[in-house]
Amino acid sequence: VSWIRKRDLHILTAGILTYTSDERFKVVRTADSKDWTLHVKYAQPRDSGIYECQVNTEPKISMAFRLNVIGE
Repeated sequence: VSWIRKRDLHILTAGILTYTSDERFKVVRTADSKDWTLHVKYAQPRDSGIYECQVNTEPKISMAFRLNVIGE
């Protein structure tokens, strides 16, 4: 399972590994769950956009999510 930021096609996570130097991003998965949740700590308006969760199967399975961060 991978999380991709669509605006720049940056791979944020793959499995439990993080592939960004921005420490605010991490994936959370509990041992007894099939959920792979992307956590963005201290989200900022610049983090708004589409993030895609991908499962590396044949054919590929993916689902896109929109994150809207509203600042003051």
